[in-house]
Amino acid sequence: MPIRFPLLPAAALALAAGLATAPPARAQAQSDRLEDFMIMDVCVDQHDRIDPALVPGDRDCTRRRNIRAGEAVPYHLHNYPSPGAPCPQRLGTVSKDNIPIEKHGVTRIVSFYDRGVDHSCPDAKPDAPSFGKLDTGREGGSVQWIDEKWGYIMGSWSPVALSYWLTPSCAGAPDTSGRFRYGWVIGPATLPPEGQGGFSVFQSKLITGKDGAEPEAAGCPKRFAKPFTMWMRDRFGYKDGKSLDSLISLRFSSSAKDGQGPGPATQVEITYWTREFGLTRWEKWGRDDWVHPRSKMAAATLGKTLFQRDTCSPPYSFRSSPVPGLTIEDSGSGDDYSRTLTQGGESHAWHMSLCNDYSNVIKDANGGMVPPWGEALSDVFWAE
Repeated sequence: MPIRFPLLPAAALALAAGLATAPPARAQAQSDRLEDFMIMDVCVDQHDRIDPALVPGDRDCTRRRNIRAGEAVPYHLHNYPSPGAPCPQRLGTVSKDNIPIEKHGVTRIVSFYDRGVDHSCPDAKPDAPSFGKLDTGREGGSVQWIDEKWGYIMGSWSPVALSYWLTPSCAGAPDTSGRFRYGWVIGPATLPPEGQGGFSVFQSKLITGKDGAEPEAAGCPKRFAKPFTMWMRDRFGYKDGKSLDSLISLRFSSSAKDGQGPGPATQVEITYWTREFGLTRWEKWGRDDWVHPRSKMAAATLGKTLFQRDTCSPPYSFRSSPVPGLTIEDSGSGDDYSRTLTQGGESHAWHMSLCNDYSNVIKDANGGMVPPWGEALSDVFWAE
């Protein structure tokens, strides 16, 4: 069942916001709702029953809808193995389901990543994780929701820790999931037309638990980070060769003081969302002067390593910038994926250092099952 949090004053939602020029307001079709780009679709028959033999994109899939909470998932979104990868990795190393999960009468959208190997391979290790099975301590994902204005990620968990973003809404809802509202904004609830986008700066503070435990209650923050967020809606060509209507969402590590650009940010995560599959691709980029804190490798070096793996198609190429005064130009050298961002006389190259493309769609051999992912999820994201 949907949850509607009361709207907050505009000043508490974002420090600055801008939208690229758009045509006059028009009636929005269902396909313009961000919600439909957050949940994977299923093919159904004339009686609205899931057809497990079909996936979105199949010629015979003439009826589609969002999968519903509690329904068997008939296919999974895998990443791609590197060319020449060993047999156990031929299905990729991670699969993803983007599904609604209901707990205590409350629904959230969950992007769960499931680690696994192909156990039909003779050299697969018996204790290696299995696709479709909850391997505690090895997997994770994110919990998302959407309201009248924005779609957003509330928090995430991994084998390392459970984390969530507290926002200014915490002051009015310190004991409910309303405190995570607009923690990591994906984009507007009603999407712009193809080829257009927008930007905003939202306030949030990342709170992380230790040793896999939930973060200790610490009240509401007095200070928040101010990451710059921008988005574009456009068609994008994924690794499987399909070109899909996509929302491309960028969240930088910080923002300019005036909120009109990424400013001093040195990292950005980019997520791609499609009507067919939900979260379909993830990228991480580093600015040319960023160095990985553990490996001590520069962004350009990491970019070359990623390029050699050949597990992702080239990234989105901006045909225009959604931010006035910010230019975005591809600048790849032939052995990495990079682009140059210029604003206010300052210019930096950025390099794609990590990527997972989940367009490798694999049907469930058993016709689908209700995944056990809900067992791994903290109730804090469902608390009203």
